[in-house]
Amino acid sequence: MDTAPRNATMKSADMDLKPFMNLMVVLIPMLLLSAEFARVAVIDIQLPTDTGTTPRRQETPSAETVAGKMRLTAMITDSTLTIGAKGGFLPTMHYREYHRYTARDDHTGFTVEYRPGIPAVHPVSGRAMSERERDDLLLYSCDERQVLRRGIYTPYGELITDATGTPLTAVETGDSVFALSLPRRLIVVSDPGAFASRPLSVYDELQNRLMKIKERYREAVDRDAIIIAAENGVIYDKIIQIMDTARRAQFPDISICRIKS
Repeated sequence: MDTAPRNATMKSADMDLKPFMNLMVVLIPMLLLSAEFARVAVIDIQLPTDTGTTPRRQETPSAETVAGKMRLTAMITDSTLTIGAKGGFLPTMHYREYHRYTARDDHTGFTVEYRPGIPAVHPVSGRAMSERERDDLLLYSCDERQVLRRGIYTPYGELITDATGTPLTAVETGDSVFALSLPRRLIVVSDPGAFASRPLSVYDELQNRLMKIKERYREAVDRDAIIIAAENGVIYDKIIQIMDTARRAQFPDISICRIKS
């Protein structure tokens, strides 16, 4: 019997990467479709200068500077928005809050009125919606009895007012009205059917009032400044939208403070 060892020969074979590449071709699009992207933005705000524990030298403003300041402030609570200044306050704007959602599983879109402590639920499945599925936060103006107010809007979503800046509830052929834009845009109504009646947005009413204040007090020392004072518990997204509204009304210098309960 031959017991001599035999030299085994080994041959190299090329690796077949086709199955792996096929897997990647299918997997990558699926990952992209299921991914969630977050929008990142930078917001410029003015921080208080008189806080902290380190003593600092404070310059005393002149009487002329103090007298020329408006100290414009927008005070927001969970149901009201009030504009105030050194001379007094404008009538309080009452509002009702609605949240717009888009479900991640079946992409169903719907809008529900916000109730503190009561989560929004899917209209079909009944499951609780998460904050990440909330697309928008809507504030609609109402009276003290919680009855929604309505306004007239252009096809581009612009609020319609008269020459004094008062929101209109109806238009007729031949009317001269103004669209809430910067600057205000004059429109002569030729087709009333082109305008839509919608719930009056508090953001539009806020912009309308701020623009009137801007036009009237152009000589104020702090004509570009506004303070946003929020009550404890106010949703952060609501403050952001008020800041955006102030910028649209040409108030870029924004300070934020908290209303003590």
